[in-house]
Amino acid sequence: MYNDISNTIHESSLLFSNYEAGSSIKKALEMGRDDILFELKASKLKGRGGAGFPTSTKWMLVAAATGADKFIICNADEGEPGTFKDRVLLMNAPFLILDGMVVGGYTVGAAHGYIYLRGEYVYMRQFLEDCLNEMREKNLLGENICGKEGFHFDISIVMGAGAYVCGEETALIESLEGQRGEPRNRPPYPVNTGLCGAPTTVNNVETLAAVPHIILMGGEKYAERGTSASSGSKLFSISGDCENRVFMNSTGESR
Repeated sequence: MYNDISNTIHESSLLFSNYEAGSSIKKALEMGRDDILFELKASKLKGRGGAGFPTSTKWMLVAAATGADKFIICNADEGEPGTFKDRVLLMNAPFLILDGMVVGGYTVGAAHGYIYLRGEYVYMRQFLEDCLNEMREKNLLGENICGKEGFHFDISIVMGAGAYVCGEETALIESLEGQRGEPRNRPPYPVNTGLCGAPTTVNNVETLAAVPHIILMGGEKYAERGTSASSGSKLFSISGDCENRVFMNSTGESR
């Protein structure tokens, strides 16, 4: 699933390192949920959507919350002008994100996840749907995933409403519920009262893409990369007059 754009990134990169689809799910299902949260905390992973909130804290709060239903949402709205990092990841490393959602669902106790996809990214929807169907065929989505009795999890794609404000997590949730995409007053926070009033974790595309690497290599090893203030790798969008550029057309192909 990786195309030429991944070859332009140094081989030591975490996000575009070689990854076997489903491998992190299988390993996570052999671990206890508390162990996964521990590794996530040790990794010092922070949200890649802009706020930089510790991912482990968000997942711990949802895992500890009470409720018959829980949800995990991938924020793929990416409406910030000039940004395209999430688009690159979705087209070049989709299984990192999807596997990260499954691991998240298992960890927090969610049975369903949603990808809130930017309206202008409609061209990649079928590609992502094909990836989801491939996972279902391999029992990486659906009921009793990888033979884990009682773990049922699936993912749906919902197209964004075309509003910049829907990149904010509570406005995104409002849009998912079919309402006008406007930010909610907080508290309560989505980790307690999110989608349909249920505990919900909303994570950026890039955040979820880091989860499989953390599961496979361990949190402390992951934290050795990056800086003291921000562990791991970080993908940046560079646009405008650049000496070296990678162009991506309307179908998501790079040249």
